[in-house]
Amino acid sequence: MSDTATLLEQLAAPGAKLTQIIGAVERLEPLVDAKRELTIGVSSNVSVDLLSVFLRKHALLAGVRLAVEMGSHDDPVTDAMRFAASSVDAMVYLPFFDNLMPSFEDSLELLPAADVEAKEADFRARCTLVFRSAQALPAIYVGTLHRYGRPVDTGRADPVDAVLARFNATLREVAREFVNVRILDTAPVVQSIGAGAAFDRRFYLRSTAPYAPPFLDEFARQIALASRGFGTYFYKALVLDCDNTLWGGIIGEDLLEGIRLDPHSYPGRVYWQAQQTFAALERNGVLICLCSKNNPEDVDEVLERHPHTVLKHDHLTLKKVNWTDKVTNLQEIARELNIGLDSLVFVDDSPFEAAAVRAALPQVRVVELPPALTEYGRVLREVRELFLAGGVSDESRSKTDQYRQLQKAAQEHAQFATHEEYLASLDLRVELRRNSVAELARISELTQKSNQFNLTTLRQTPGEIRERMESDTGCVYSLTVFDKFGSAGLTGVAIVRWTGETAVVDAFLMSCRVIGRGVEFAIWPVITRDAAARGCRVLEAEFRPTAKNAQVSQFYEQLGLTLIETTDGVKRYRAEIADFHPPRAEWIKVTHGE
Repeated sequence: MSDTATLLEQLAAPGAKLTQIIGAVERLEPLVDAKRELTIGVSSNVSVDLLSVFLRKHALLAGVRLAVEMGSHDDPVTDAMRFAASSVDAMVYLPFFDNLMPSFEDSLELLPAADVEAKEADFRARCTLVFRSAQALPAIYVGTLHRYGRPVDTGRADPVDAVLARFNATLREVAREFVNVRILDTAPVVQSIGAGAAFDRRFYLRSTAPYAPPFLDEFARQIALASRGFGTYFYKALVLDCDNTLWGGIIGEDLLEGIRLDPHSYPGRVYWQAQQTFAALERNGVLICLCSKNNPEDVDEVLERHPHTVLKHDHLTLKKVNWTDKVTNLQEIARELNIGLDSLVFVDDSPFEAAAVRAALPQVRVVELPPALTEYGRVLREVRELFLAGGVSDESRSKTDQYRQLQKAAQEHAQFATHEEYLASLDLRVELRRNSVAELARISELTQKSNQFNLTTLRQTPGEIRERMESDTGCVYSLTVFDKFGSAGLTGVAIVRWTGETAVVDAFLMSCRVIGRGVEFAIWPVITRDAAARGCRVLEAEFRPTAKNAQVSQFYEQLGLTLIETTDGVKRYRAEIADFHPPRAEWIKVTHGE
């Protein structure tokens, strides 16, 4: 085993000592072949220097080399302004309740109500200034306030808990005004490790450092999850084995009556709870697929007839139930869903199958179920976190329906002689919106994760998108695509900048779900008409190659632009707007939304 692999194992070990973690981090950072290099700024009203170590630890486990800038003590507004000016990739703000003023918790019962209200108003104003100062950053991760002292049961309502709840409500209310702020609840962190392990009274008194290493380690892990591995993954589909994964036993041998899937007895309730988790993920937009070596009719019998099955056919986007090897089936699932292998999470109880997939498809995230069934719940929590910790948008929740619409469309396609006839039958409509603030979060999300049909891969934060929308020197176009099967959602973005007599296309990208329908050509008459109205005579654009966007390397040639130069793979294009006539997609109706 290599030194790098050994050190990564040390970092991942649950019982690793602080000195071991620090040593492993410092030795690994020069060695690791980092997928990304990022900088995070940290601000707090108490000492949290060790958070830097744990953030770097979890970044390394995700394949990221992370630099951490520590802010000044109890000066989050200045920290936020400094972090924004130095263009850090994210900010962490971890305020500590007891130190909002000296011994705040112990003082609460003696403080006049007006003083508490004044402190709450000050906290609101401070949070607003922090978030406003850092709104151009891609993300701000904010820990909720948590009480430090343990409550005493007096038989009446605890005044500290009441005030704490009010302050946290204020924090969440302010955060809702800023699309790049992500609230991380510290209560589950403390609960998972215990209050005694989360806080250190001695260091709080001596050094204003109340958080113990176990808390900071778990909080850093939550940040890693919320940032989806510091931007290294974006999982879309959960692929499940069946036997001893969705139910106990082997359906082909134990038959319907013999498999264990019963909420009222062990071990059946473990599998029933697992199915509940998978069904809930589907409701949140995760694509659920099956990949099982079985007779398809046996699996269908469970889905249709077992009295306690939670997962039904309606929950499933794709099924690969056959005797083909799972590597081939996973490749077909990715191809049919038109997503990358790195968008798949595969769950299986078999060490053999898990190892085979890891070896052949390293891009797939493999989750191997533990031999001890009592550990299944822990694995389920980890799977949920992979999909949900980064947040769930309304657009994401409708993904399963959208992929089913794609499958229906594919089935109907076979009935037509030509592709154009098929497209004309779809009643395609593109609803175009200009500078739609209501769609700001989704537009930013698309720029962050769209890779295949993305001409420049310009990643834009919500704050940066808002700045473009509020400027009078350009326009952010958003596209929602409809056909007779329903809405594909907001699936396209064009960002155009007007400079003198030139309109520059800074970004043009689309979801893979709508590629090939002609939508990519339908909106250009609107873009050029708007540019001409602003006095522009020339349209300019670029193609910037990445590992994933080769399929659009000739798009601007197909659109009708002229290639004027190529430098280091970057292709630059130009066209006179008066002479620019893009291909017409006559089967698409373009409408304008509010």
